[in-house]
Amino acid sequence: MRKTIFIILTTMILNSVNGQDLNGKWLLKDIDSGDGHKGYPGFQMLKIKDSTAEFFTDFSLEKIFLNLKVVNDEMLTEKNGNFAKYKVVDRNHLKLFADGKSNGKDAVFESDYYRLIPTVTNLKKEEIEKLTFLINENGQESELKFNKELWDDEMLKLFKQKEGKKNIIERIDSTYFFSMYNNGKRSGSIPIKEVTTELLRLYAIPTGPMEMIAYRKE
Repeated sequence: MRKTIFIILTTMILNSVNGQDLNGKWLLKDIDSGDGHKGYPGFQMLKIKDSTAEFFTDFSLEKIFLNLKVVNDEMLTEKNGNFAKYKVVDRNHLKLFADGKSNGKDAVFESDYYRLIPTVTNLKKEEIEKLTFLINENGQESELKFNKELWDDEMLKLFKQKEGKKNIIERIDSTYFFSMYNNGKRSGSIPIKEVTTELLRLYAIPTGPMEMIAYRKE
């Protein structure tokens, strides 16, 4: 009898912990269709609360793309259709497995989502925007500036655009994002793990390394 009660209580506790661990916002990093190549279809976020989840494909989070149910190890549509199976890798890493087709063949699309964590910083958005950072990618160094047009007049005329490229600091809850705009439209947003007056640390880079660091330009 005591053993039975212990098993029941343990199961209840584990279910409660697992359910609680899922609560929060989860950002897509990349998708693997099983062919050895990871891709990034654009912004995707899951907002999970207990047994329900909201699926967003727009950074503003103003319009819910899909409402989901979280049942056991699955996420279902409102009409109980299969959306994906999920696996909790750790408290900040969630994997989704969705059936689909790749190059005309059946495939399982494996998606990696990471919990949205508040940016570590003492700076306000306006203070960050005044800083310029240098980042090294594949041996090439480039500047990270904010709220400034990165194309000159010649480039704008060549591509017949009023706006070229611009970097903007944006925010979801307490997480700052490094957002890239092209021709006035957001082309990507990367969460900022930490930012000080000396460095800017990006995390969960789509289809790339888990972390990159840019250092302040003197």
